[in-house]
Amino acid sequence: MTFLVPALATAIASVAELRQAVWSDGHIGDTFAVTCTVSAVTRVEGHMRAYWITDGRDYGYVRTTNDVRLAASERAVVRGHVGADTYGWTRAFVESAERLGTGELPPPLDATPEQLNDEALDGRTVVMRGTVTDIVSDEIDPGWRFLLMRTETTPFFAAVRVREGVSLDNLLGTTVSARGVANVLPDGGKRKFQTPQLTVSDVADITVDAPSDDDPRHAPPIPDNPQKGMENVRYKSVTALSHMGMRRVEGWVIAVFGSGTGILVRTESGQVFGAELRRAPAPAYGERVVVAGFPETDLFLIRLTKAVWAASPGAPLGNEDVVDLPKDFAMDNVLRCICAKGGAVRVRGLVKDSSQSGFSVIVGGHEIKVDASAIADSAAMPQTGSEVIVVGTCVRNISDIASRTLFPRTEGFTIVPRTRDDVCVLCSPPWWTPARLFVLVAVLALSLLGVFVWNHVLRRIIERRSRQLFKAEIAKAEADLRVDERTRLAAEIHDAISQTLTGVSFQIDAAEKTLHEDCEAASGYLSVARRTLLSCREELRRCIWDLRNDTLASPDFAEAIRMTVRPSVGNAVVTIRFAVSRSHLTDTTAHAVLSIIRELAVNAVRHGKAGHVWIAGEHRDGKFRFSVRDDGCGFDLNSRPGPAQGHFGLQGIKERVAKSRGTLKIASSPGAGTKVTVEIGR
Repeated sequence: MTFLVPALATAIASVAELRQAVWSDGHIGDTFAVTCTVSAVTRVEGHMRAYWITDGRDYGYVRTTNDVRLAASERAVVRGHVGADTYGWTRAFVESAERLGTGELPPPLDATPEQLNDEALDGRTVVMRGTVTDIVSDEIDPGWRFLLMRTETTPFFAAVRVREGVSLDNLLGTTVSARGVANVLPDGGKRKFQTPQLTVSDVADITVDAPSDDDPRHAPPIPDNPQKGMENVRYKSVTALSHMGMRRVEGWVIAVFGSGTGILVRTESGQVFGAELRRAPAPAYGERVVVAGFPETDLFLIRLTKAVWAASPGAPLGNEDVVDLPKDFAMDNVLRCICAKGGAVRVRGLVKDSSQSGFSVIVGGHEIKVDASAIADSAAMPQTGSEVIVVGTCVRNISDIASRTLFPRTEGFTIVPRTRDDVCVLCSPPWWTPARLFVLVAVLALSLLGVFVWNHVLRRIIERRSRQLFKAEIAKAEADLRVDERTRLAAEIHDAISQTLTGVSFQIDAAEKTLHEDCEAASGYLSVARRTLLSCREELRRCIWDLRNDTLASPDFAEAIRMTVRPSVGNAVVTIRFAVSRSHLTDTTAHAVLSIIRELAVNAVRHGKAGHVWIAGEHRDGKFRFSVRDDGCGFDLNSRPGPAQGHFGLQGIKERVAKSRGTLKIASSPGAGTKVTVEIGR
């Protein structure tokens, strides 16, 4: 059986070996223990620190992500491992450090920009000199500034670490000596393939050798025409321009644009130069000036960057020729024949995208920018949709300058009005514009939506209130019914039971008075009282049955009659022919009718010994008539028993009919049955 033994990591003991391990493959995981001196601290970001170290002969680059902190010139034994950073580049990471005191560092070397391409200089502390022509902030790490340094030979970049709130603008235009570390090989971090540069750890390592001269007259002139009388042919190249340093031109301002940061100057020979001013204010159109800056080119004309200017005596600018551009103008012709000479044009079109500093004008199929920032007046700017005539200098739109782009791209041209009179509004835009129409439609749509929402909410409120009112009406009706029922019940009890009990009380009183004198009379009184109590009990039973019965709720009144009389007629046959709808009767009338019919049916069976009872009813001429007929024994109308004998049936019927404002007819004779007819209103 074969066993695989893992290889042991190699221990690195010198700066040269450490540098070789970082820049070679196959050393990830190697450990190191190197005695060295910190030559520079180049980066501090949170816990991460980057150091250049040296042992007197070679230089190396290490990082730490823990609390190990070293200072420049400090001698120590640093221990750690070789690994990959977040960008995938191989790095030496310090894990611990044994401090040995202070070490000696080699003196800094005087270096030129050309030496930044020599790998042997990588990591060395050097001093480089040049003139600061531009200062750019690092958009990735705001703690760094990039200085563009010009020399007589080659420009270079110096990366300077600055503390928050520290400005380097005072260095612009000065000649300085900068002490730092030469970064020849790529850092491998945020910019993998950056140009070799000088890394300055502290602003204090920059010394001003010569202050900035803001007087443009002190700068040497730039040749007015490179094609005539020029011995230095390097003037014709981009590189030659970048080596010239600050130069000046003199002439008249023919355009001011970019909110006063850019101008065009025409010299006496007709040569046009551009200038990017270092600070405001800009000169006015037509003013004769001296402008000095650092020459660059967009491959069409020379631009002086970081320029300063001063007034120059001389004759004023004469009248310029103005070319009228038709709607079908050729863009290449304008760029080649007019923009190259700084010529002026006149166009007519519609305004688009108006702002405080300018607008666009639509001419034919072209959209031309108008930079009116030098004459900007928000109140005088034409409104979008206006028809205007614009006169101004043609300025070519370039994507970038030559130092940042190999071949800058032309993106049309901009018209720069010279005075406020160069913008003439022929007619204002109509009030009714697509934008306003859209706003109106949007407002109407929102209004309709609001009305819809309000109607929906209002409908919901009405429905909720209607339900509440309906419930309230139902509750009121139920309460009224309960009150009516209580009133009816009270009347029933008072009229039937209360009066009957009063009659019983009278009979008992009469029996008590005659008890000792006439026993037979007293017995008669008590017999009447007994029958009266029986009648009272029967009436009370009927009241209770009425309270518990739901016959009044039946829509079929014939069925209601059947349900009412059934419990009281025993085996007698009841025939009902009732042609009256329940809806024609009020609850009070219906209850009275049912009570009368029940009493008549009970009397027919109980007293008349009837075996068949006929109940009929009809509605005619606004009157309600009904009758109860039986085949019982009948009785003599003149000698029928009444309340005095304890019989209250007919008396109660008469009282109910009287309350209903009706009439009662009784037809009966012994042995011929009985028929009672009642006629009442609804």
